[in-house]
Amino acid sequence: MPSSDFDPLSLRPADEVAGWRAHHLWRRDAFSVTWAVEREGERRLLRMALRSPGSREGPEMERFLEREVGALRRVRHVSIPHLHEDGRWPDPVHGFRYLLMDYVEGSELMDMRRRGFTALQVAQMMMHLARAVDAMRREGVNHGALGPKNILMRDADSPPMLVDFSLAHWPGNPFPPEHDSLAGFGGIDTFLRGNPDIGFQAPVIRGKRYLS
Repeated sequence: MPSSDFDPLSLRPADEVAGWRAHHLWRRDAFSVTWAVEREGERRLLRMALRSPGSREGPEMERFLEREVGALRRVRHVSIPHLHEDGRWPDPVHGFRYLLMDYVEGSELMDMRRRGFTALQVAQMMMHLARAVDAMRREGVNHGALGPKNILMRDADSPPMLVDFSLAHWPGNPFPPEHDSLAGFGGIDTFLRGNPDIGFQAPVIRGKRYLS
């Protein structure tokens, strides 16, 4: 299929993309669309730029995905999706940029917050997040947009997942974001301590009532 005949927003369940079968829409933003895809019993997340590289907006949209590729190649952690593949589709040269990552199922932190947390649950979540951020720090990676939408809470026995590294930065990044964004958590505020390039590091919890 020529790239000119393909539109990422036209994908529907059961369509094939990059050798995988689209299952359901996982997330969409201003520059990409992410689908849960399946093949031979395995499920992945496939994130694709909305424009081809030859279009006027294509190169700018691809920079978000290139930042994510660079970050995920550098950091391996149980709370960070693994990057399995990146490429272009349907044409390997002029096709739409895509990333194939671990499938993640969970609720955004803000949705979980409305249900309430116990103090123990908050402590465990912060421990997992601190370990993930320490893994990023060791590789010089700053997530760039660590907030409620990009922290997914799974079942009680699974650590939270950090997603969307499209604003990530690290030394030598060829497409650095224009500015670093600091995100608050509603009742859970974050502060930078020490090296400002680390990003989210030390949580401070204020005025939060917990479930008993």
